[in-house]
Amino acid sequence: MSLRDNTAKLRGLIMRAKAIYETYRETKEEADFFGTVKPFADNMDAAADVWEQEALQFLQEHPQKYLHAAQIVQAADNARRVGAHAHFFETGKAKFIQSADSALYVLESLDNCIQE
Repeated sequence: MSLRDNTAKLRGLIMRAKAIYETYRETKEEADFFGTVKPFADNMDAAADVWEQEALQFLQEHPQKYLHAAQIVQAADNARRVGAHAHFFETGKAKFIQSADSALYVLESLDNCIQE
């Protein structure tokens, strides 16, 4: 898969995590850890790992004025955090949304750099 494909995949997973979070927040259900939470978090971790490595390689080969390696690393960490906390309605809403939106912003910024 290309970096653009992996960026789109990670963006989709983060958007799905936001929807899952809202659902669990409304219903206040307890998620099945091994049946639901762990598989989703593992999928997010794997996607974030692949994306992070490819994005860092891209930045090394094509330095950008407004996008830096630290932002890539932080976005991947935020994606992992969002994946792990999406199923828990006790998670603070502001922190969860901020982490998700921050990662989405970096993904969008990188995607714009790739298109140029």
